[in-house]
Amino acid sequence: MDLLMQISIAVIAVAFLVLLYSLIQTLKVLRGALDEMRQTVGSLRTEVTQISVEVKEAIHNTNAMTLDVRTKLSSLDILFASVNDLGHALHSFTGAAKESAASVVATIKGHGKKPAGEPSMISSLYDGVISTIRVWNKVKKI
Repeated sequence: MDLLMQISIAVIAVAFLVLLYSLIQTLKVLRGALDEMRQTVGSLRTEVTQISVEVKEAIHNTNAMTLDVRTKLSSLDILFASVNDLGHALHSFTGAAKESAASVVATIKGHGKKPAGEPSMISSLYDGVISTIRVWNKVKKI
């Protein structure tokens, strides 16, 4: 029975050594994986830092471009206001021209009456000239 006990202890000792050897091999593999993970995290930190710098530059460029577009749009607002004034002046001038033409036709046909809209024609012509001068001054400023 003594021999059986010694053989059992020897088998247990060999099994324990095999277990320790496989445990050591597993720990070595885990250490390698940990080292690789540490290197990966270090390289990721570097890349994230570089990317954040590039993103900040892109945001800065976008802000500058937005400011430039806003400035150009505000200058276009002045141009559109001038075009609007010019349209009003042309409308007034066209109305005055129609009234003048009607007056001339009435005079040629021999109607002795003065057209009722004559004070309105002078007023429209005056408004047209004033609007044209305003538009011209705004165009010169641009």
